[in-house]
Amino acid sequence: MFEPELLYDLYFDTVYKVCFLYMKNADDAKDITQETFFQMIRKPFKYESDEKAKAWLIVCASNLCKNHKKKWWFKKSVSFDEKVGNNIEDCESGTEDEYTNDVYQAVMALEDKYSIPIYLYYYEGYTTKEIANMLNSKPSTIQTRLAKAREILKMELE
Repeated sequence: MFEPELLYDLYFDTVYKVCFLYMKNADDAKDITQETFFQMIRKPFKYESDEKAKAWLIVCASNLCKNHKKKWWFKKSVSFDEKVGNNIEDCESGTEDEYTNDVYQAVMALEDKYSIPIYLYYYEGYTTKEIANMLNSKPSTIQTRLAKAREILKMELE
């Protein structure tokens, strides 16, 4: 069993970025990231490997984000970031070149059903089958969404 502190240090950035993709808001992403690690501490289990722990954290974070977005007050509220303009830079490391930054911002602007698979596939290195298991979808659905997302990104970046 891995120590929660170690898992937090290893996977905080990944969990935060997944939450940010769903929430499009730094404050909500931080709250749900915190809740994700709280769930891990509250309901501990033995992880077969650190990759299994990482996958569990991603699934937990995405489920918490989905649940949060279903709440009536979330649907009715408009965040400060939306009024002023999305603050995508909060989620970036700042060391990327301009093209990579443009690609990342374009990925962030996609709908959840496209941005999450793209992020998990290209940024985290998961296979379509692994992503399908995490998101409770079929691998063919994930492949279709990846293809559609690539098409959208290609049109936006040209």
